Amino acid sequence: MIERKQGKIVTVNSLMGIFSAPLSSGYCASKHALRGFFNGLRTELATYPGILVSNIFPGPVQSNIVKNALTNDATQTLCNVGDQSYKMATSRCVRLILISMANDLKEVWIADQPFLSVAYLWQYTPTWAMWLTNKLGKKRIENFKNGLDADSYFKIRKTKHD
Repeated sequence: MIERKQGKIVTVNSLMGIFSAPLSSGYCASKHALRGFFNGLRTELATYPGILVSNIFPGPVQSNIVKNALTNDATQTLCNVGDQSYKMATSRCVRLILISMANDLKEVWIADQPFLSVAYLWQYTPTWAMWLTNKLGKKRIENFKNGLDADSYFKIRKTKHD
């Protein structure tokens, strides 16, 4: 890319690279590290304006990852992955990622509400966001300890965007 003086480096991160949630500390740490690394790389490549470094931060997306991620045994799957209707459809997320790539955007947050609002809170009012996260985090931990979907307190009416 440096020899050609052009190219695109696109990383698909997570909103957890903007803020953090209990029960996801390791995941959040890795996503914060990605944000720092690629923001640093963008600065290092500033003398090459034809090389774009883009960080894309999707919020919750419907997938089967939780089914396999929350078990102690890699050969077992989680029986109850909970309701995923509050998460963005994968096809919509992909479409928005492609649009952001086509428009050479450097940082993109892709999420439905309330997740997008939480990212803005963390970006612009971190003290208030910490207070709110501590309140919601207690419920998330309580649900997990009771064998429920940790995020089952999300009862959001969604409009279909597909």
